[in-house]
Amino acid sequence: MTDFQLSKRHQAVLEAIIVEYVETAGPVSSGVVARKYPLRLSPASIRKVMADLEELGLLRQPHTSAGRVPTNDGYRYYVNSLIKFSHLPSGDRDEIRRQFEKVRVDLENLLRQTSQILSRFSQYAGMVWSPRRRAVGVFRNIEFIPIDSRHILAIVTYSSGLIRTRVISVDNELSRQDLGRVSTFLNQEFAGLPPDELREKLVHRVEEEMWEFIIIEALGLDSPDTEDGEMYIEGQLNIFNLPDFSDRDCLREVLRALEEKRTIIQLLNRTLDQEGMQVIIGAEEMVRELKGVSLVSVSYGLPEHPIGSLGVLGPTRMDYSRIIPLVKYTADLVNDLLAHN
Repeated sequence: MTDFQLSKRHQAVLEAIIVEYVETAGPVSSGVVARKYPLRLSPASIRKVMADLEELGLLRQPHTSAGRVPTNDGYRYYVNSLIKFSHLPSGDRDEIRRQFEKVRVDLENLLRQTSQILSRFSQYAGMVWSPRRRAVGVFRNIEFIPIDSRHILAIVTYSSGLIRTRVISVDNELSRQDLGRVSTFLNQEFAGLPPDELREKLVHRVEEEMWEFIIIEALGLDSPDTEDGEMYIEGQLNIFNLPDFSDRDCLREVLRALEEKRTIIQLLNRTLDQEGMQVIIGAEEMVRELKGVSLVSVSYGLPEHPIGSLGVLGPTRMDYSRIIPLVKYTADLVNDLLAHN
């Protein structure tokens, strides 16, 4: 329950405890709050407020005579009502932008790089869920470029602005004229069709088996369109040494969720239906594997056409005031790249 009203005094103490706990990972005492935070309250007054917050379920006392730590409800109240966002350092913003400038807007490369950037700058697990096939929009055009006598590069553009590239192995050398003839045929006959309809149409319109194989490979129609799409995760090992996961059973559950991916995908999938940043704290979704972790995520794509989700998975003790702006800034850059290609 986080829809109750707290006094300014209670809000200030709760915020101070969360900020301190994020920094230290240790229970926070009234003495520390009184000494480090300008609340103009005595330790005795702070203890009284802490007891009230504990009764409300926003704090808990892990050990007798120890300080308090936030609960999931405490974090939720903080994120919804108290958080003060910090600006990403200009150096981080510049470096993230430089990393993206090195990437061609090929879908796989872009999303893999995005997960790496999120992991590097959060020091947690960065993840990107790529669009399902039907989410990329309709087929716009294709271009074939010969690499050598046995390989060609296919560049496919969709209405969403996404570009897919694939290197295709062929048995016989194909001339530029042959490649140009086939790409012109495809662009004239199939532009405007969603990927799901392309294969059926191709079977009836392409007579040569070799070209059918090349086209199906180029358009990514050689594998079924699953509900899972494609997940890119970087930095899973970042959580190994966090004090939050000294409980190895808890750590195993989190790593299993990252390995199997389905639970994370289901949560990222829901982000597509929501506006703005989504913050899932701990086991709010009654998912056992997420006990002790939080997911900050947002959709990406064109404004009228979200096509996937990206985010950061870390401990509930993450610095939300820093991670939320990081995720937003990264998503904005991805959106800019998609909009201008």
